[in-house]
Parts: sequence; C-alpha cells; structure tokens
Amino acid sequence: MSPRTLLAVPLILAIALGTACGQSNAENARDEATTATSPANAMRVQTAVLKPSVATIEINLPGEIEGSRDAMLASALGGFVERVPVRPGQVVRSGTLIANIDGDLYAASVARAEAQLEQAKAERDRLTKLGDLATEQATLSAVTQVKVAAANLAQQNAQQKRARVTAPFSGTVADVFVEPGEVTGPGSAVARLVNLDPVIVTLSVPDRDVVSLSEGMEVAVSANARSGIYHGTISHVSAAANQKTRSFAVEVEVPNPDGDLLPGMIAHVQARKELGADQLIVPQDWIVTRLDGRGVYVAKDDVAVWRPLSLGAVVRDQIVIESGISVGEKIVVKGHRSLVNDDPLIVSREGICCSDGRAVWAEQE
Repeated sequence: MSPRTLLAVPLILAIALGTACGQSNAENARDEATTATSPANAMRVQTAVLKPSVATIEINLPGEIEGSRDAMLASALGGFVERVPVRPGQVVRSGTLIANIDGDLYAASVARAEAQLEQAKAERDRLTKLGDLATEQATLSAVTQVKVAAANLAQQNAQQKRARVTAPFSGTVADVFVEPGEVTGPGSAVARLVNLDPVIVTLSVPDRDVVSLSEGMEVAVSANARSGIYHGTISHVSAAANQKTRSFAVEVEVPNPDGDLLPGMIAHVQARKELGADQLIVPQDWIVTRLDGRGVYVAKDDVAVWRPLSLGAVVRDQIVIESGISVGEKIVVKGHRSLVNDDPLIVSREGICCSDGRAVWAEQE
C-alpha cells in the first residue's frame, strides 16, 4: 500500500464517524423536542381513523365426497350363496334383488311350518266338534299348538325374507363381495350400495368458522379430479363439536346428475357471505376487555378516552361494531392494552381502518 493511501484511511474514518454522530445527534434532538412538548408520562401509541367497509366472510375448507346414502348390505343369517344377479356399477331400484342366500333351504322350512300349522288347526277343529266328549285339557292343548305353529310359520317367513338381500334404496352397486357357490357367514358383507345423486361433502370445521355457517347456505365446491365448479347447499351443521378433534361436522349436499363426483374424492368448499355494507369492522385484537365490558380507546386531543362498544357478528379474526363509536374517530390500535382512561398520548403513527381487516398506513398508500 502506498504512503498516500495510508494517509487517506484515517481521513475517511474521521469523516464517517463525524457523519454518524451528526445523524445521531439530529435524531436525539428530534426525540428531545417531541418529549419537551409532551407530558413526561405520555404513552407512545399508533392510531387508525375509522372508515366504513363491507363485512364479507370467505371460508375455504377441504372435505371428502361421500354418497348421500351408503350401505354395506349383508345377510343376517349367512349360508350358501345361490344367486348374485347384480354387478359392480349397476344402477338398481329400491327392492331389487342383490343376492339370494339359502333361499331353497328357507323355502322348505316355510313349507314344513305351513304343514304343521294346518295339522294343528285340524286337531283343534276335531276336538272342538267332539264337544263334551273331549277333555278340557286336550282342547286347550290343541289351541296352544295352533298358536305355536303359527308363530313358527311367522319365524320361517321372516328368515326366508332375510335370505333375499335386496336394495333398501335406489342407487349404484359400488362393489360385490360374494360369488354364487360361496358360503358366507352371518353378518358378512355381500355388496355395497351408494346413492350418487346427490353426493355429500363432509367437512371438519373449527369453531371460529362454524359460527358463520348455517343450513341452507349456498357454497361452491371443486374437486381435485374435476375441472368444474359445482354448486351445493349446506344441509347439516353439527350442534356440538367432536370431543377429540374439537371441530364441528358440516355436510354439504351437491347435485350430481352426471355422476362426476365419486365417493372418496377430495373436495374444496368455498363459502362466501356478506354481512352488509357500510359497517364498522375492526380486528378483534384491537378490542380491549375490561371488568366492566369490552371497548376501545379513542385518541381525542392526544388523550386516551375509554369507549364501551356494542359488538355484532364475528368475521373470522374481525368483528362488527354495532354502536359506541362513529366514522372518522381515531382509535388506538397499538399500545392500547397498557392504557387507562385519560392517559396522555404520543401518536407515532396514524393509519386508516380498514382494508382486508387491517389498518392502511400512509407509507403503504
């Protein structure tokens, strides 16, 4: 390094230090001037001027598509699978035969029960005709045997009916689990039947969102596997949260005449609701809770003034102010939780409320 360069280094350092000190002194002077014109116990805060806005709820939630009715059909008694006249994907009406299990066996049992009933009735009638020649005990026994035989026939008829697994509602056969010639156990699944028009989108909704949803509310539904937008209606909102997840079950009914939406698909539900225009809406964290109620601090002549509020609907992290404050007033939005009534204020920043639920500051405009 040359001697000339070595001599220049101290000079540059001195200039830099002098500039920094000058800036620091200027900032200190400004702070001292502000402090000199403000009370010693003044609180430094930020404020926002209230303007009316539109309260709009927009909620986007993932869900799963299910059939509006979904049943696993089974044979209550089990047995030999004689017939399975349906196939997966087939559309069936209510009452259509899905499978016949041990039908021949139960038909024989019914025939035997009918014969036993006829025999019991004949014996009862014979003893009745004998009159006094027949003992009272024999006549009563014959009457009882008729009742027993009738009950046995009713039981066999019920078992024969259950041997026929039929569709409880109109829908589509999603799957068939047995083949003719197999032996199935009691309660084993035979087929799955679903109703695909309409379908149901099931949602798990947190508490801050469920209060904005109501039955009959129209929503937009999209699916990862489909490109279109489908229109649905909220058909059910649970009255209580799941004790494990603390979320609320919500169901959305979506017409599906073309069968585009299938059970198991992932869907996204968008709900939008306007609570009204020209309302005062502020973030919830601007509201101060005191023992005597909830409200805000208004900056008036550089003094904090407590203002109790009447609050309305909650819009996610915002809240509607129904009364207690007017358009154009300045409320304290930062430093407000440390205030008490009549505290002197130093307003370090002032914005306008609100855009998308937040204050807009002068440097952002």
